[in-house]
Amino acid sequence: MEELYRHPPFDPRRLNAKELSPVQGPIDRNFGANLRIETEEGWFVERRGLNDRAEGALESRPFPSVVPAQRQGWFLEPRPLHRRLRRMVDGVAALMLLTLLYLALAPGFDALDIPTIGTNSVRLGLLDYPLLGLIVVPLILLPLVLRLTANVSDLRRQTNIIADEVLSMEIDVEHVSSEGTTRIQLKGSAVKHAVFASLQCGVLAPRHHHILNALGKAANGQPPPGMTTSLAGMQPAFGDGTGLGEESPMGRHDWPGDVYLRPMRLAARGPWEQINDGEVILTAPDGPWPGTVYDALVRIHWEIVVVCDHPEHGRLLHVTPVRASWPKVTVPPLVVVLTDGRAEHAEPAPTR
Repeated sequence: MEELYRHPPFDPRRLNAKELSPVQGPIDRNFGANLRIETEEGWFVERRGLNDRAEGALESRPFPSVVPAQRQGWFLEPRPLHRRLRRMVDGVAALMLLTLLYLALAPGFDALDIPTIGTNSVRLGLLDYPLLGLIVVPLILLPLVLRLTANVSDLRRQTNIIADEVLSMEIDVEHVSSEGTTRIQLKGSAVKHAVFASLQCGVLAPRHHHILNALGKAANGQPPPGMTTSLAGMQPAFGDGTGLGEESPMGRHDWPGDVYLRPMRLAARGPWEQINDGEVILTAPDGPWPGTVYDALVRIHWEIVVVCDHPEHGRLLHVTPVRASWPKVTVPPLVVVLTDGRAEHAEPAPTR
């Protein structure tokens, strides 16, 4: 019995997945069934060599530390402004490079009597600056300032949510089914603001030290391709070490969770179902997907995402981790679309 892992790093565009050797490790128990979840790019997770499992088997191991820390409780839905500003940053970076190239070639244009624009010097204090640079630099700083302002605004919203002692939501369910439907009952003061709910399943990245152990590498040695060197103050239990700063948005460190819900890279979501009087029937993602399992390298995680339109806090996401029973049929090889690692690129929930 063994499990294989070639999980995408935070930014997979710089790596050819099919050229990377998968991480391989033994399975320490005969639980669950064989499975394979992959993308067209070549990223995959796989368990093989297992015997047939009992129908409806449930995972008995506790939730990994990343679940209560980053996948449970209240989250903000990222504003579309964050996505637009990130694209704007790429555009202004290209504009800056073109401006520098243009200014570098300007003396040659003058020698050839080719007219130039914006190359005249403007004195500010004791130094001279090209006029074109004074126009471009504010454009470069604008998306960064707007992004910082939006982050601070979201942090304020999160602080207000934390301080709201009345805001609460609980889901009364023992476990969910990995195929078909499950009836869910919502409880708490926020139920009257709940509008939609969905059942989501995905692959959690393994802990940093499990990858290094499977590869036979020391914790302070050279990391494998796609994995960054651990930094002081990082909590490797919360990720696989491939994103670090990029996947760690601004947030309060005295409260579990992030401002936004981090996407699972290999995942599927059931349809959004409308909530009526605190009840909703959730449909599992197409597959069927495997049930909950928390091994060293392969971790299949299930959660219920509830959308609330709160009159004071705006649109909120409430996430509840759940255990899913294994399906009665054999889990087929699943091909999924690789999800972007940035939370602001997540598909927004529907509106009424």
